[in-house]
Amino acid sequence: MLQPTLEQLAPLTRVERLSYRFGDLASRHSNVVAVVNDSIMRVMIGLCGGRRLRVHGLSHLARFGAEDSLILVANHRSFFDFYLVSATLFWHTGLPRRMFFPVRGTFFYDHPLGPFVNAAMSGMRMFPPFLRASEKEREKEREKERERGAWNLFSVARCSAELEVPGTIMGLHPEGTRNKGDDPYSLLPAQSGVGKIVLDAKRAHVVPIFVHGLSNAMGRELALNWTAPAEHPLDVVFGPEVDLTELRGRRTRAVDHKRAANLCLDAVARLAQAHRDGALGADVGRAPQARHSQHA
Repeated sequence: MLQPTLEQLAPLTRVERLSYRFGDLASRHSNVVAVVNDSIMRVMIGLCGGRRLRVHGLSHLARFGAEDSLILVANHRSFFDFYLVSATLFWHTGLPRRMFFPVRGTFFYDHPLGPFVNAAMSGMRMFPPFLRASEKEREKEREKERERGAWNLFSVARCSAELEVPGTIMGLHPEGTRNKGDDPYSLLPAQSGVGKIVLDAKRAHVVPIFVHGLSNAMGRELALNWTAPAEHPLDVVFGPEVDLTELRGRRTRAVDHKRAANLCLDAVARLAQAHRDGALGADVGRAPQARHSQHA
């Protein structure tokens, strides 16, 4: 599997290097990681969302098999978006369990406790990391930001390389960062890095997802799951594959990466609108009622 050069490793701290090595090791033992994840998620998602989960659009995944690689592109409002998505895939599909969810390195890779939390919560599936210079580093030296940019180019290439392995699933957020706005149906602008990955990984199918109803407070989610599940559903909506044939058929430039990212985000936005309009059936759980308010 693709590894970073010495130049790309140079700007990383000792903690970041060790965290990367740990994640790299876990990536080569996906069967063991899958068993750990299944056990963890059955407990965590079962307690916090099992009674509230509603799944829509599973038919869009029916044609994919064990040898297919998938890129799942989803909106991003909670730290736990892809926990819910991966649990849905584990419980309701026969898709591969070799999964990766690239993450910004804040805490999970640059804090001594980060890799342990990553391992406990996801079996190190939050990999590979994208790193940013700290505020202190940015104030001290702009070169640090450029050096970490070289690392992030490696991470993009590593994502594409992982997707060349048959039966790999990768979750990406086209928005790039968590949307903290009040409107759960609004989306931040698409980021070009996601577009580069989806175009470089030519064998991977790109499937949009809209996730609704999940917060960042596990205590709140646990309480709602047992006190008011019907009033506070968790919706996972899968859509039809994003068609990138035209862009993948030629040598791409930065403008094409942005266009591809926009196509992915537009597909997520259509699912968000369908959910807002109550125009969805439910494969698991009850279908949502039509909504007349902008907020949920």
